[in-house]
Amino acid sequence: MPPPDLIDDATAEILLRLLPDDPSSAPRSSASRGAASSPAAPSSAATASSTGRPPLLGFFRNRREADRCPEFVSTIGASPFCCTPEFDCESWWTLDCRHGRVLFHTIDLDAVGFVVWDPVTDDKHYLPEPEYEFIHHGAAVFCAADGCNHLDCHGGPFHVVVVTPDQDREEYATVASVYSSETRAWEEVSYLEIQCQVVGTPCLLAGDALYLMATLGLGLFKYDLAKRELSVMNAPEDYHYELLGTIMTADGGGLGLAGVDNFRLHLWSWQDDAKKWVHDRIIDLKSLLPVHALPSSPMLIGFMEGSDTIFMNTYAGAFAIKVISGQVRKVGERGRYYSVLPYRSFYTPDLAGQLPPL
Repeated sequence: MPPPDLIDDATAEILLRLLPDDPSSAPRSSASRGAASSPAAPSSAATASSTGRPPLLGFFRNRREADRCPEFVSTIGASPFCCTPEFDCESWWTLDCRHGRVLFHTIDLDAVGFVVWDPVTDDKHYLPEPEYEFIHHGAAVFCAADGCNHLDCHGGPFHVVVVTPDQDREEYATVASVYSSETRAWEEVSYLEIQCQVVGTPCLLAGDALYLMATLGLGLFKYDLAKRELSVMNAPEDYHYELLGTIMTADGGGLGLAGVDNFRLHLWSWQDDAKKWVHDRIIDLKSLLPVHALPSSPMLIGFMEGSDTIFMNTYAGAFAIKVISGQVRKVGERGRYYSVLPYRSFYTPDLAGQLPPL
């Protein structure tokens, strides 16, 4: 005889107590997702928006291999969705993952420039390139629905922000453009007369701003979503260009920065009230990673937004490191990784059919 059904409030409370970073909890929490959004549990849904996040379903990764095709690696066994979209060329690159969506780009001149894909619903939006020509750029996708708690963004409006040098101007400029899924058009919203390129590594959404790494040791680009304004932030004084780095979420949820130098991981955080960087800590990677992984210093290849997890590529493969606890997990075999982008979402039967087996 099957056990009795849980009432909505009890199911919602169980959902909220599942660890959002625990891949094994993803199918179970997904099965309960509907209860958390039901009328019987409004307070639980509100609590989830402040204390929880959708579970981690896997990683998209870019590798410097012959065929530049997006790869998805599931963290819950069988992939919760069939595969990446079938593109019209092989030179596609994963740029960003956020709010249940994935942003791809191609350098193939005969193909559509950008694709925004919701893996759970298989909803695809094909975006044209902005009118100006560019080579190096940073880009982000995020939900544009007013008042959304970003636990279930499927089907709502979204924006794509691209920051890139514009080589068509008489003066050298770096431009921020925004695509709206509602208007289906690009709009140039801000530019700087500055000679610098954007590093195409994952960007960070912290508060009401997007942050992207810049080249030539300039520091970071900041795009203010509310003001629709692009600006430049200097890097820390002791952050050297030789320290190959990445933006990350700092302790407390703000802007952080990480760099590797001589097998040591350096971590900084931005103190907004004091308007300065603080060098928080130095971590000896030789004490965390396997000996055979470190014939040379590793490369930072990404981070998990909203957490203290960063990703690095080593001689032995790609690893995820939680910088506060020092926990290490291997997430990829040996290869030429360029970036790793985590994908979070609730996966529910009403959205995408059957769940993978528990």
